[in-house]
Amino acid sequence: MLYVLAAVLAVTAFIVLVRLLWSSTRLRRSSTLITLATAALIVGLAVLAATGRLNWIAAAVAAVFPFLRRGFTLLRYLPLIGRLFQSYRQSGMGGRAGAQGSGRSAPGATAGMSLDQARQILDLGAAPTRDEVIAAHRRLMQKLHPDRGGSTYLAQQLNEAKRVLLKDLEGRN
Repeated sequence: MLYVLAAVLAVTAFIVLVRLLWSSTRLRRSSTLITLATAALIVGLAVLAATGRLNWIAAAVAAVFPFLRRGFTLLRYLPLIGRLFQSYRQSGMGGRAGAQGSGRSAPGATAGMSLDQARQILDLGAAPTRDEVIAAHRRLMQKLHPDRGGSTYLAQQLNEAKRVLLKDLEGRN
């Protein structure tokens, strides 16, 4: 019973510390709370260590570490993912019937991707070359492919952006 109470105390103290340290509040005002939470965390962990119940916590923390590196790496791509979902909502494919803003009124019609959206998705300039389009698509696909932790939707958006830009380049030549 003592180790359960110590575990609950340690977890609660840890959550309080994380919330305080990651929140936008000033740390000076909460320094007493931080001190108390830290002390509670240390006491809770000491009781768990003394009773031999700390091993499952250490195993859980060790199991999370391999995922942290990948998780922090994926944070770099949040702006790209945001742009992809923005273009998804703008095109009217976000679960709604019809194509909003496309001028078509046929039920179930979907708007095609514009050149601006395609360039934005692939993070290209105003007049990309064929090689730039292919290189940008390949670079992003290596990071966002479903087999590498990305989603099918993101891969489809990248493929559609590449198709639109290459079709436009062929039409110019």
